[in-house]
Amino acid sequence: MEHSSSPLRLIENEFNPKRLGLDEPFCGTSRNELVSRLSASSQCRLLKSCETVPLNKGQILYDRGTPLRHAYFIESGGCSVTTRAGDCLPVEIHTLGMKDFVGVPLVLGMHVSPHRCSVRVPGQALRIQSDQLISLIKKDVELEKMLLGYVQAILIHSSQLSACNSRHTLHQRLARWLLVASDRLGSREVPFTHSYIANALAVRRAGVTVALGSMMRDGVIGCRRAGIVVMDEARLKAMSCDCQGIILSAHNRPCAVPPLRIAYS
Repeated sequence: MEHSSSPLRLIENEFNPKRLGLDEPFCGTSRNELVSRLSASSQCRLLKSCETVPLNKGQILYDRGTPLRHAYFIESGGCSVTTRAGDCLPVEIHTLGMKDFVGVPLVLGMHVSPHRCSVRVPGQALRIQSDQLISLIKKDVELEKMLLGYVQAILIHSSQLSACNSRHTLHQRLARWLLVASDRLGSREVPFTHSYIANALAVRRAGVTVALGSMMRDGVIGCRRAGIVVMDEARLKAMSCDCQGIILSAHNRPCAVPPLRIAYS
C-alpha cells in the first residue's frame, strides 16, 4: 500500500528556495550602477560591509597624499576628481555620479592617491572601509573583475580626454563634457556653473559662456538657476566629437578579461 506524502513534506517541497530559484541571498539593492551589475550573492557580501552615508557639498572624500580610509559607491549626487599642475588652480579629471566608484587606487593595491575627490552635488553613497573592500576583493572574483573593468574604463576615459583636449574645438569638447557628465550623473540636468565647466575644460570662462549661449539659442540646452539641462541629446551628440561615444562605450562595456590576482597589501 502506497503512503501519500505528509502535508509537512508537501509544504517543504513547495517552498524549497532552490526549487523557486531563490538559492541566492537577498540583502537589498543599490542605485549605484556598478553594484547593480553584481550577482545577488556578490551584492549581498558587499552590501553587508557598507553603510549608507550622506554626501554634503564641499565634503572631501579623499585628498592627495593622504591614506584612503574609505571607498564609496555613489548612489546620487556628484563628485569631482581634481589634480594640480604646479601653482595653478586644480583641474578636473573626472566628474563622478551614480555610475561610479570612488577609491580606484585601492583596487590597484595602493592606499594613497595623488588626486582629490570632493562632493559637488549633494547626495548619498554606500561607504565601505578600505581594509574591508580589499578583503572582499581577495575573496570575491566577481567583485574584483567588476572593479578592474571600471579601472580599465577610467584609463580609456583619461587617455581619450587627452586626445580630445588637444585636437577638438571648444564647442565639440563642451558638447562632449555635457553628454558625459549627464550620463555619469544619470540626469539630463547638469548642475554646474560656467566657471566649473571652464575649469574642467581648462579654458576661459568667457569662451564657455559664449558657447553655451549659442547652444541655448539653438534649443539644444536650457539654463536653470541650478545649472544646465540637456534638451536635445541627439543634436548635442551631433555637435560633439566621437570622443563621447568612446568614453561612454568604455564605461558601459562589461569587463571581458579574465580576473587577475593583484597583490593587495
